[in-house]
Amino acid sequence: MNDIFQSARSDRPDKENFLVTHTHSLDWQDSGIGGFEHKILYRDDTGAIETMLIKMAPGAFSDYHAHDRREQLYVIEGDFYDQNHRYTAGDFIVREPKANHIAGSDEGALILLIFSR
Repeated sequence: MNDIFQSARSDRPDKENFLVTHTHSLDWQDSGIGGFEHKILYRDDTGAIETMLIKMAPGAFSDYHAHDRREQLYVIEGDFYDQNHRYTAGDFIVREPKANHIAGSDEGALILLIFSR
């Protein structure tokens, strides 16, 4: 086996319980910044980890800001930019906590965002 697939543990049941979120049944929530909406897919009890979908409307823009957690972004569709680069579908970005950045999209985007400590 390797780092991704490890040997099955003998002390676990045959049927495991998993959290499943049917994202199509969730409503988009206003983020407080024009052109940005989100759906929270997962949030742990401590607030250390949070996973969400971000939908950016064409022309959406957020000026310089930071987050207190590591930010991992995967561009699912559309275009997304910050002060450093322009990203398109398939690009993956990791920002360390407290990294100052802008966020914008010319054509609109769908992004998977994971915050973690």
